[in-house]
Amino acid sequence: MAIEITLPRFGRTMEQATILAVHVRSGQKVTKGQVLADLETDKATMEMESPAEGFIGALLAEPGMTLPVDTPLFVLTEDSRPIDPSLLDKLRGQVAAARQTVLEETPAPLHPVRPTDPADMESEPLAKVRSAVGPIEAIRAFQTSHQPLPAQLKPGMRIPLSRWQIIIAEKMLASKRQIPCFYLNLRADVTELTALRETNNRTTSRNLSYNDFLLKALAVSLQRYPVMTGRLAADAIELPEHIDVGLAIAAEHGLVAPVLRAVEKMTLPEITSATEELLTRARQNALRPEDLEGGCCTISNLGSCGIDSFIPIVIPGQTSILGVGRITEQWVPDGRDMKIRKFMTLTLSVDHRVANGADAAQFLDYVKKQIEHPQTLLEQT
Repeated sequence: MAIEITLPRFGRTMEQATILAVHVRSGQKVTKGQVLADLETDKATMEMESPAEGFIGALLAEPGMTLPVDTPLFVLTEDSRPIDPSLLDKLRGQVAAARQTVLEETPAPLHPVRPTDPADMESEPLAKVRSAVGPIEAIRAFQTSHQPLPAQLKPGMRIPLSRWQIIIAEKMLASKRQIPCFYLNLRADVTELTALRETNNRTTSRNLSYNDFLLKALAVSLQRYPVMTGRLAADAIELPEHIDVGLAIAAEHGLVAPVLRAVEKMTLPEITSATEELLTRARQNALRPEDLEGGCCTISNLGSCGIDSFIPIVIPGQTSILGVGRITEQWVPDGRDMKIRKFMTLTLSVDHRVANGADAAQFLDYVKKQIEHPQTLLEQT
């Protein structure tokens, strides 16, 4: 006999949950009360236990999936004999349909926050918030987000949050709650950078952006200070083999930060090509799930919006994020004369669990030196 084990309702307000981890494999014998999976609800992280003894006949869901209550997750059998294929097909179809419902659901209108029900608190103890949105769910949420254009907004309107906005909000809240950040800022003299960029774009067919130079400067600096690429993993800091850097992009359907891979191996023209491809796919809602995975640092540039400086929020799973302000002009002494120089403010937000102030300060100073000597970046292969 086969028993369907469905996603349980841990609290009266619970409607769905995300699978964080699965602790059993197909064919494994389990006992009653054994933990099968970790689930994240809208309030806590919970352990899902087996309701009976038996064998895991089938795994119907994977980590990263967000599913509604009562969706079948496992099939439990009395012995290890194969399950009827028609039953498996039926259950897998139910999971696929339930998953699609979650991805396409329209968020409910905003309501005032109500007090927490004591009964819910008893059944859902507080737990550490963890980001559990898988890359596939994130991509689909981004692609299906349809918000009113700025010109369509009017005073008094009520704008429902898209699934993508909800995902971003959850990640930013998790970052502010979990990541103890410190912040560094300095001004870099980009007079030579602006001149070199103008000359290059006037004399060659490949136009270089300021972000291209910044991405290259980050890659060079991260190679010199590898602790800034680290990722916290339990009781260790893991350093990646390659330097992957994200770039925050304001697309039509919301903010997204796709990742450029192995930037340390790229020349400036190659970075330009890779960036242009990501920009095009982001604006066409054609990003792939792998485009949002990984990364050790992200660049967020608001200079084109006229912003002098700002403090960006570290993306969960990354070590830092660099906020870039606009280029301004200032008179500076030059012997007995005064000259106009161009400056850009850089603000670095850093996860203090991974890097200390001295490491981050030296790293940011090295980034500054790189963009103040842009010819070196242009010549590097």
